[in-house]
Amino acid sequence: MINAKKPGLLADLSHVAMDAALGDGTAEYLSETIRDFVRLRGSWWMFDRAGWWEVTRADVADGLDLMAENMRLADLAVRRNTG
Repeated sequence: MINAKKPGLLADLSHVAMDAALGDGTAEYLSETIRDFVRLRGSWWMFDRAGWWEVTRADVADGLDLMAENMRLADLAVRRNTG
């Protein structure tokens, strides 16, 4: 699912760097409620205590694309019904 890393090594991206990307709008969460996956620079990234890992498997990325679209529609429906 993610890059194979040896225990103890740093993640592909730090929390500080991802927080900055989320803050300036260059990254976005998978949905309003699912925040363990982020789209940044054309790739999906997965949260971990050590930082963020880039999703490198195409089949997993494709599944996240589909989930993001489904959740976008679900988020929109919730906003319509609670607004």
